[in-house]
Amino acid sequence: MNNHYELHPLCTYFPRMGATDFDALKEDIQSNGQTHPIYTLDGMILDGGNRYRALCELGMEPVVIEYTGTNPTQFILSSNLHRRHLTQGQSAAIVSASQNWANAQAEGNLQLRTVTPADTAASRAKQSGVGQRTQQMADKLIKEAPEELIMEVIDGKKSLLTALKEIAPEKPEVEKPQPAPVIEAEPEDSSEEQNALVNEQQGIIAALQAENAVMLKVFEADDRVSASLEEVSKLTEVNRVLNSRFNDLLVEKTEAIKVASYWENKFLQLETELNNRTDSIS
Repeated sequence: MNNHYELHPLCTYFPRMGATDFDALKEDIQSNGQTHPIYTLDGMILDGGNRYRALCELGMEPVVIEYTGTNPTQFILSSNLHRRHLTQGQSAAIVSASQNWANAQAEGNLQLRTVTPADTAASRAKQSGVGQRTQQMADKLIKEAPEELIMEVIDGKKSLLTALKEIAPEKPEVEKPQPAPVIEAEPEDSSEEQNALVNEQQGIIAALQAENAVMLKVFEADDRVSASLEEVSKLTEVNRVLNSRFNDLLVEKTEAIKVASYWENKFLQLETELNNRTDSIS
């Protein structure tokens, strides 16, 4: 091969193929050749990293095309996001990380600023196909987590919730107020006041812990609801296609009955004519 290409930062936001899928890709390329080009940007692979690796291992020269569009972020997301087996957490993290990269590149670059960004959680959620709450969690991960933890989520090694728990600040330990020195003149009133303060602090802590537990359940439920809605949408589309095919078959059946009836009448007509001629000859 004449050139060696590194992966573009946007390309690294998509997990590499597993061994089984990669072997299948190599076998397909060896049998059918390279059916999709590899796109580069600034001398790096923007789309087609797995194909490039397979071609290198097979010793085949890759077909490379330079990307000439104005929105490489949208290009790679639309090319890869929905054709891969990704969890909702992975999809949300990939969209957030890609948009974060695009925003960083647009600083000081007037041309890139004119490209409409996915600048709200709602628009990013629409692009990634997840609930808005899940997208907000991914945005928090990209903003606050170290690069290693972000890539573990993108590669599917850790769930989004697990990663967020790792970066959550530890809850400060609330020290119980020390009992005030007993004043002999008012021992009973001082003790009751301190107990009331302790009980109040413990109540606040318990309420915060309960609220955190509820929010985690809401986050998890949002993922499940989004996945269920996506599955319902797919099944609805399948049902529409089947209904359409069923109606087409009914139309075909009706037409076939008409044709069969026409030829049956034609046959009876010819049979009658033949009988009449036979009778006349006799």
